[in-house]
Amino acid sequence: MEKTKITIDINDFPKEIHKYLENADVYDSSCGENSRVLYSSGGYYIKITPKGNLEREADITAYLFKQGIGPEFVCYISSDKDYMVTRPARGQDATHYLDNPEKLCSSLAAAMKYLHGLPADNLPVSPQMDFYNSDGNLASDTFIHGDFCLPNIMLEDYNFKTFIDLGLAGKGDRHIDVFWCLWSLWFNLKTDKYTQYFLDMYGRENIDLKTIKKIATMEEKI
Repeated sequence: MEKTKITIDINDFPKEIHKYLENADVYDSSCGENSRVLYSSGGYYIKITPKGNLEREADITAYLFKQGIGPEFVCYISSDKDYMVTRPARGQDATHYLDNPEKLCSSLAAAMKYLHGLPADNLPVSPQMDFYNSDGNLASDTFIHGDFCLPNIMLEDYNFKTFIDLGLAGKGDRHIDVFWCLWSLWFNLKTDKYTQYFLDMYGRENIDLKTIKKIATMEEKI
């Protein structure tokens, strides 16, 4: 994640946020259109969105932190805007582990299976379901990341550590995560050679290839 050093006026932020910014260098590491992400050299990420947009992500981030598979959750504040403060996640994102694609696939599959095995009954529905489930045929019974791409999966020596960027997480269809992981492997490795290997590692008995193709078709319409 790129960081650009910036100058801020601390009074532009709620008082509850000041302690994370005081006496620190501040960097902009934003990569999305609808949110801003600042990094404080005190060791904090501060995500900022329009008011009302971060509550569900903050709840899921806090939950996964308690499960030991999310970044350390510090606080969520809704004021003029929404603010979520976290500590940096452990490890490096999975794009740093392309040298051994099979080992990478195995790590990603293990991380995905673990997430999909967590209880989903009390979760809010993933925003992804509104887009992909236009015909109502997708299941909504699994804890999904919603954007299961390599930059959002943190590894350490190929061992899974944490998930980040949880704005699309929630209850949904497991095939959404499978599709995005396969797409991200193809995009980063510049080949689809490892598609079948990933499916084997995840478990083909849990996958319907027609559903993956449906999601791919929806993406092609964008």
